[in-house]
Amino acid sequence: MPVVAQENSKQPSTDLKLADGFMEVHEDLIVIDGCIPLVSMTRDPEHLKWFKDGGVTVASVSISGPPKDPELTTDIVSWYAEQIQTNDDYVLIRNTGDIHKAKNENKLGIFYHCQSAIPLRENLDRVWYYKALGVGMMQLAYNARSPYANGITERVDGGISDLGIKLVKALNEARIIVDVSHTGEQSTLDIIEASSEPVVLSHGNARGLIDNPRNVSDKVLKAVAENGGLAGVVGYPPFVSKSSSPSMDDMLDMVDYMVEVMGIDHVAFSLDYDATMHGVLPDDEVKATYDFYVSTGTWDPKAYPPPPYYYPQGIERPNTLYNLTGALLARGYSKEDVAKLWGGNWMRVMKQVWDDPKAEEVQYTVPAFIEQ
Repeated sequence: MPVVAQENSKQPSTDLKLADGFMEVHEDLIVIDGCIPLVSMTRDPEHLKWFKDGGVTVASVSISGPPKDPELTTDIVSWYAEQIQTNDDYVLIRNTGDIHKAKNENKLGIFYHCQSAIPLRENLDRVWYYKALGVGMMQLAYNARSPYANGITERVDGGISDLGIKLVKALNEARIIVDVSHTGEQSTLDIIEASSEPVVLSHGNARGLIDNPRNVSDKVLKAVAENGGLAGVVGYPPFVSKSSSPSMDDMLDMVDYMVEVMGIDHVAFSLDYDATMHGVLPDDEVKATYDFYVSTGTWDPKAYPPPPYYYPQGIERPNTLYNLTGALLARGYSKEDVAKLWGGNWMRVMKQVWDDPKAEEVQYTVPAFIEQ
């Protein structure tokens, strides 16, 4: 039965509708957040710790995207390498066996996500270098046209280039997940057709519910699902609601809509917390960051209205992500379905793309309510 309460003292009581016993369910789950720019933007150890405090098992951290500086990727990876090497709470993830091991040992697993292919500098041999570094997922574009594909906020909806087709094949061969987030519709459909592996929309919401240019059409959602991939529901406020401060119901409405369009086996979570969210940086730094992204053409104001950005009620910061589990259960989702949304669907794609079929599997104790 739903309760209007807060089960954990880390966050003050609110009017959230949370199911009884949700923390026990959350602690049993493999929880994967499929897109995290926040920590790479601030490089603050406390912000990385927020994800562990929220019960996250695996963090997909962004190491490229805006700004368009390949050297910045090297600096970001160096910072994460230091965190992993000097803190026993963190571990680098390369396959699903590593995820099971992280869950068993109560560690936060980290893998690298390129939100653009800029670090390759149009040299596709570098795909193998980034694979060895720990990159598990890569996009071909970030909003604007790239040498590989069209971005989602470009004026013209163009398809992928010949080089883009070669990049998709290279990513497939290197066992890196191909991500169509921030990519234009025709390019997305071209990428799905070119890929021999499931393609993901790691972080993208439904335009059919919230008409924002950065959200995607039902046609794209269905194509991703039919390909065997998934779409990660985003918490970034303009993609969730017309309000600058979405409610938890707004977030759950987006989950409901995407599950209806794609099926429960093809929806996941990628909250997309970043440094422009309210309460992370001083207001003047947030404004300067926003102005920089707009002035460089990285963000289109039609898709990215000016801050402040308040993430949905109850999950304003990642250290309270467990509330999303309680809210899903209170909304009527079964434990089995919550397990799929939080980690099971990501694990399916990761196992197919990342794992060597000859490798010995690492197991963890699976809760009785999760289908094996």
